[in-house]
Formats: sequence, C-alpha cells, structure tokens
Amino acid sequence: MRALLIPFVLAGFCQAAQASDISSAYTDLDWKKDCVTYAQAEEGDGDWADLACSGYRGYPVLIAYDDARESLFMAFRPAAT
Repeated sequence: MRALLIPFVLAGFCQAAQASDISSAYTDLDWKKDCVTYAQAEEGDGDWADLACSGYRGYPVLIAYDDARESLFMAFRPAAT
C-alpha cells in the first residue's frame, strides 16, 4: 500500500508546482560601466577575473571569468562543494 501511495502524493506536488505562472525579465549589463573587478589574475597567473555588478531590481550579479568562459551568479554565489 505504501509503494502505491508515494507516486500519487508526488504527482500531487508536481501538479501544484505547475499551477503558478513562470515569467522572465531581461536587463542590459555593461560590465565596463556597471561592474567592479574585485579580483583578477596577476602577471603569469592565467586569465581570470571576478566582477561584482549592480543587477536587476537591486540583486547583485557576480561574474566569474576564466579562460574565455563566463559564469554568472544572480544574488549570491553558491557555496563550493
């Protein structure tokens, strides 16, 4: 009986999650104007930089640039695992 009850309960949660609308918002980000570089590679230390930018509706945006790849974090950078 328990094995059959779990899928029905999970299906109920999934339907509840789909009930709300999903929305998107876009904003321009000019890293030369809107960002501050708070860490970067020294001479001979590779090609990387960390930037903090003013973001959408007051949420900070963090950009991690490393070897021509960029990672963008909205609000706060996740803890390293």
